[in-house]
Amino acid sequence: MRTLDSYRITVLALALLTAIMFAYPCVRVFAEFEIDYNEGWNAFLQTLAMAGESPYTAPGPLFLNNYPPLSFYLVGGLGVLLGDPVLAGRLLSALSVAVISACCGVVVRRAGGGRNDAMLASVTCLGIFCTYAIDYVGVDDPQLLAEAFLCVGFALYAGGRGTPGRMAVIAVLFSAGLLTKHNVLILPLVVTMHVLWRGPAASRWTYLGVGLALAGLSAALIHAVFGPAFFTALLAPRIYDVTRGFLLSQEVLGYLQTLLAVAGLFFALTRMTSVKVKVAAYLVGSLLLGMGFSGGAGVDYNIFFDAMIALSMSVGLAATWLRQQAHLPRLAPAALAVLANAGLLLLTPQTLGRMAVDALGDYREREMLFRQDVEWMKGIEGPVLCESMLLCHRAGKRLWVDPYNALQAMLTGRLPEDLLVDKLRRREIAVVEIKSVREHPVPESPGLLTAPQRFVNFADNVFDELDRSYELKRVGGAGRFYQPKPLP
Repeated sequence: MRTLDSYRITVLALALLTAIMFAYPCVRVFAEFEIDYNEGWNAFLQTLAMAGESPYTAPGPLFLNNYPPLSFYLVGGLGVLLGDPVLAGRLLSALSVAVISACCGVVVRRAGGGRNDAMLASVTCLGIFCTYAIDYVGVDDPQLLAEAFLCVGFALYAGGRGTPGRMAVIAVLFSAGLLTKHNVLILPLVVTMHVLWRGPAASRWTYLGVGLALAGLSAALIHAVFGPAFFTALLAPRIYDVTRGFLLSQEVLGYLQTLLAVAGLFFALTRMTSVKVKVAAYLVGSLLLGMGFSGGAGVDYNIFFDAMIALSMSVGLAATWLRQQAHLPRLAPAALAVLANAGLLLLTPQTLGRMAVDALGDYREREMLFRQDVEWMKGIEGPVLCESMLLCHRAGKRLWVDPYNALQAMLTGRLPEDLLVDKLRRREIAVVEIKSVREHPVPESPGLLTAPQRFVNFADNVFDELDRSYELKRVGGAGRFYQPKPLP
């Protein structure tokens, strides 16, 4: 069998495997249950935006929003057409993953790679997202939509002629990405630095001019329409935990270790060209940004999405270089493809097993339980507090508490620490739905060193007050439901 044949067969086999795994989140977009904590939060704000209300001030002081506004109107507008903002956001998320994966292949082709090399980069990217990040694919969350805007811009820039017209389009795409999600900083930064360093004068000034004009216009428009609320929330402090950041970085980089090894060896051995410099800078910058931000409260492995994308591009570039090394074994490109995707292959049984469990009835049962919770919540009169915000949204209840952001505001002194506890003490909330547990269990030794929880949405004093003033009335698929005890 020729080397090309073995390499192509390997890439096609990986493509078939990732296509099967990608089918799962594509089917799941129609699920009635909540896939991710953020879905109800986004759906509520998308609905507000379409109703002409401000997504920054309308919900109230306990519901804080630090996301840029573009996604609320893009997803909300599509949601109006489809009849459901959650479905719209999920479809855009799944489409965005496909676009990001395709962009990885385009970058490799622009660097001189062949079709198989480009396919390997795309397949690697899709495989990473369908294994390590499956809980983000096909979810109503703007992160992947923002990444798609940026990756299209980077694909246009990498290896292409930096004409003024092209640079203007890239600046628009980068602006759209940053107006969709605020933490996707590294690609615009890498391209901006490269343009300043090597870009022709006309293209440089076009890119900077369009980018700065859009930034100034966007800031002025946001302030004029929404006031200072967005900027206040964007710049608001949050709790930072070095231990948490170390553990999250260790977990994610452990998953990516074979890809990191392949990329590191490739960039150490190869002669750097323009595209390779851009991708290497993208990879290093994304790793540093991910590790630096990983200690922030509420941060998850989505902070490493740029690193995952850059690693996928690096694998395609490495395969291109490897095929050009005549002294290496003929099966080297196929071996590289398998090695780079070793993590994907090791997680395949777990991913396919999850699909099988859903197919055997778990998916249908979760939908049934969620519908039951929604119907029960619809019969409640008075204000309700939902940790599963999609539950409240589906039940027609207006959200007024964002547990995570409200807790961060209390911990950093922007809101009184006992604001929510006082409402519980006075039994002002008709139902509290909660799925999380105390950050510090009651029997825990005060001096015991334990790994911090990934997410904390309620302070321990909320659980204390729930025990005193509320009683458990229901346990459903969405969590535990508490109602007030009779006043003494």
